[in-house]
Order: sequence, then C-alpha cells, then structure tokens
Amino acid sequence: MAYYARDDFFNNQELLDRSVEILKGNLTLDWMKLDIERVKCRPNDPRRGLTFDDTNVGSYGWDHIPEKIRHNYSMAPRGAVLPPGLPHLGYSINRKSEVWAENAPALYEESKARHWIPSREVPWQAVEELEHSEELERGLAQLYTDLTSMATALGDVPSKWVWQINQELIELKMWHCAQMFDAAQLADVFRKRAIAGGTGLGYDHAPLGELLKCVLDSGSHPHASAAAHILLCGLMQALLRHIGAVSDNAADQTIARFGMQDVSRSLSYGHRHMAYLLDLRPHEAVGLAEHLDEVENALVGLLAAPIFFSATALVTAGSREEASNAIPQVVALYRRFADEHARRRQAAGIASDASPLRAFVGELGS
Repeated sequence: MAYYARDDFFNNQELLDRSVEILKGNLTLDWMKLDIERVKCRPNDPRRGLTFDDTNVGSYGWDHIPEKIRHNYSMAPRGAVLPPGLPHLGYSINRKSEVWAENAPALYEESKARHWIPSREVPWQAVEELEHSEELERGLAQLYTDLTSMATALGDVPSKWVWQINQELIELKMWHCAQMFDAAQLADVFRKRAIAGGTGLGYDHAPLGELLKCVLDSGSHPHASAAAHILLCGLMQALLRHIGAVSDNAADQTIARFGMQDVSRSLSYGHRHMAYLLDLRPHEAVGLAEHLDEVENALVGLLAAPIFFSATALVTAGSREEASNAIPQVVALYRRFADEHARRRQAAGIASDASPLRAFVGELGS
C-alpha cells in the first residue's frame, strides 16, 4: 500500500509563498483553536506509573471504539482532530472484534514491566558446568533449535497483521509490537543456548516446517490468533515446562521460567480475543474450530516425527541408552498437553468433536 501526493508540492506556488511568510515570522497558529475533549490523566498506582488503563478516559479511551470503524483511516492517534483531506492508509482490519481482547492493554504493560535481558539474567556460566552427557546436550540442542523456529513464527504472526489494523486500535497494535519483541528475544535466547552447549544447532525438519507454515498461512487475523496464540503458544509452554522440569542446569531452568512467562501472555490474549470476538460474532466459531482442527493435524505430524519424539525422550531420560525407557513419560507429556489444549479450546468457544490431537493421543494410549 502506498500513498501518492495529489500535488507537486515543490512546485506549488501557494505552499512556497506560505513558507516565505513563515520564515518572516508570520506563523499560522489557527491550529491552536481546538474543539476537543480535555482530560487530565494521573497514575492510579504511582508505583506502576501512568498506564494504558489510566488513559482509558472519554474519547481517548478504548471503550468508545465502535465495532466498525468508519471515521478514521489515517495514522492519527485516537482522539486527535481529523481535518478533511487526510490520506487513506488502506487498513483492512477496521472491525474491533477482529483483533480486540479486553486484556490486551494490560498485557502490553505487563510485557514492559516484566521485560528480562537474557544476556545478563540467564546464568550462562552454568553452561560451562554442564554435568550431563554430550548426548543429552545434543537432545537439548535439537529442542532449542525447534523452539527457535517456533518463536520466530510467533513473532512473524503479529508482524503480518499489525500494519493492516486501524490506528484507532492503538493499544492492540502496541501489544502486537510487544509480542514481536518478546518473540524475537525468545528466538535469540533459544538459539544462543543451543550454540553455547558446544554441540551446535540441530536439524530443521519438514514436520515442524509444515506446522509453522499452517500457522502463518492462516487467512484472517482471528484464524491466525487461534493458531498462534492458543495452539503454538500452548505447545511452547508445555515444552519449556518439561525442559525446566527435567534439566538440573540453572541456565535451562531460567530460560524455561522466563520463556513460559512470555508465551503465557500470548496464550492469555488468544483466549480473551476469541471470547470477545465470539461474543459479538458467534457464527465465526465454526470456521475457527475447523481451522484449528487443520492446524492440529499439522501438529500431530510434528509430535509423531521421529526427530521430535526421540529428542524429547532423550532429554527426558538423560541418556541415549535410557531414551526408550522414557517413552511412557513422553506419551504422558503429550496427553497433558492435549488435555490442556482441549480445555483452552472449550473455554475459548472453539471446541471440536473431531480434534486430531485428541484422536492422536487416544491412539497412543491404546
């Protein structure tokens, strides 16, 4: 999308004459006469400072955003005066329910408040003191390689949509920007951890690529939100929790703890987004459920992939020799994740009787 000026400004004599007058000191100050709402915002909690919640007042607040935005297609922040002649920036997402979640402003503030710096807060010296085998480190490197790709995709999803969202939804856009930063940081720390262990990065593999492609190819923002924020974040949360539980290394435990904190915010957004959308547009539940079934089908391909399953088993067992004995534990991990995912789908209003993930773990248990 591009905006082309309707005039050749450099050769616009009126504009040049006005510039000359300005340089003489004849400033135009008519813009100071505003018929606009005036408010004074103060921090409700001085310890937190001035947050989005504190500025949710009057015409400046998100409570006044209409479901269908028809009055502003410019880059002006909500509440600014909109004179005639502003360029149309071609936003394709102008319906509030398509992107909004009531917790998005708070999640943005939380993302800033809980920002962490992996280069300093991960005890990297612990990687120098690894007390496990090189085989276990190779398994961890493989899982961290997969997590790097997942985190990269998690950042690509909001970046695909944020520029298409109407500027009136400024808090939601800022939340998406925070998601992109969080995801970039996670991809960074996962990759560094894989390299730092001394065995190098692992394999990329087609089943993971098919899952991430399925998420990224979601045809609408709600579909992408369900796929990324409910399914992909749920998978990352389960995997990080498992790594933190089975590893006795402080670096892995720190990465797992902070990583779960970050992806949990996106999980929370996905759930509340679905709730807000379906409260206003319940008919979209069927399409969302069908799309999530498609993404689950790709997920089954990853969970059944030899590389992913065996790497998870090796990390669980601690050695190559004991990896086969950890199969029941990996199956139990899959079952817990499937149960959690099913509950999230139910709570979000997009449950399915034909869930490929539930069918898959059912077969594992037979």
